[in-house]
Amino acid sequence: MKNLIKILSFLLVVSAINPVLAQYKQLDIHSKILSKKDSSVIGFVHIINLTTKHGVISDYNGEFHFTVNENDTIKLSVLGYEQLKLNAKMVPSTIYLSPKNYELDEFTVIPYKDFEEFKEAFINLVIIDTTLKMNQSLFMFEEDLFLFNNNGRFGVVVQGPISSLYDYFSKRGKSKKRYEELLAKEKYKSYLATKYNNKLVAEVTKLEDEKKIDEFMKYCNFTDEFIYKSNDYDIIKAIQDNFKTFSEK
Repeated sequence: MKNLIKILSFLLVVSAINPVLAQYKQLDIHSKILSKKDSSVIGFVHIINLTTKHGVISDYNGEFHFTVNENDTIKLSVLGYEQLKLNAKMVPSTIYLSPKNYELDEFTVIPYKDFEEFKEAFINLVIIDTTLKMNQSLFMFEEDLFLFNNNGRFGVVVQGPISSLYDYFSKRGKSKKRYEELLAKEKYKSYLATKYNNKLVAEVTKLEDEKKIDEFMKYCNFTDEFIYKSNDYDIIKAIQDNFKTFSEK
C-alpha cells in the first residue's frame, strides 16, 4: 500500500513538471550566414538572444552554434548589413542578410592630422608653373609701352603684361579663398556632427531601427545654428520633447 502511494505521488509530480519542461524546450541551432546579394560568407556576425540577453559570434566561415529555448527571439547584426530578428523555431540552416546602404554627406579627405596643419601647408604652398616654358605675355614690346606727360613729368604705362600678371594672381587668390571657405564649412559640419548624430538620438529615444531614427531626425529638423549654439542638455531636451509628439502621430 505504501509503495502504491509513493508511485502515485511520483506520477503526480511528473505530470505537474511536464508542462513546465515543455514550455522551456531547448533547440540546438546550427546555421550558416550568407549575403543575400551574392551568397558570399559573412563572418563574425553577432547573434543575440533577446529573451535571455546571451549571445554568440559566427566564425570566419559564417557558421555558429547556439542553444536557445524555442520561444526565444534572436537578433543578427553586423556592420554593412541590415539587422534580422527571428523566432528560434523559425531559424533556417542558411540565413541570408541584406546589404545595408549608407547615405553620407560629401566630405573632403586631406592628408594632414588636423585643419591647422593643412592651413599652414596651403599658405606656404609653392606652385611651379611647368605648363609654359616661355609665356609671351610676360615680355614687353614697344607697342605695350607709351609715354605720358604729367605736369612736365614723363612716365611709362605698361599695358598687356601687367594685366596678365594681375589676372593670374587674382585667380590664384580667389581659388585659395574658395579652398579656405570649403575647409571651414567642412570643419563646421564635422563639429555639428559631434553634438547631434544618430547615436545620440538612439540613446535618448531608445530607437533601434535606423530608418526610424532617420525619420525622427528629419521630423526634428534642427537647424545648424540651433545645434551650434545649444549645449548638450538643450539638445537632449529638444530630442525628448520632439519624440513625445513624434510617438503620438
